[in-house]
Amino acid sequence: MRPRSLNERLQHFAKQAGVPYIDSKKVTSHSWRAGANTDMSARSVPLAERNLAGRWAPGSTTADTLYDRPHGVGEGDPLDKVTQFGGTARAAVAAARAEPPTE
Repeated sequence: MRPRSLNERLQHFAKQAGVPYIDSKKVTSHSWRAGANTDMSARSVPLAERNLAGRWAPGSTTADTLYDRPHGVGEGDPLDKVTQFGGTARAAVAAARAEPPTE
């Protein structure tokens, strides 16, 4: 597989799904890294741990400067178009995040 194959496939599927852009940014394979980092950041995971998880250099601020992208703060959040569990996907995600974790 060529190095760009993942990115090309992801962009193809995003286009087919009708969401080639999220918050006016083209969907790329880096969107996956940004999503994971953004979720960890929202849960107050320390930068050092996010650097390790994202394979960024220790002490790097890349996770905070380039890969912290809370979607939905701009325009065109694709979750607004998805119906799930009787409402929007955004509402389902918010409800799931509001529930305390069970252990």
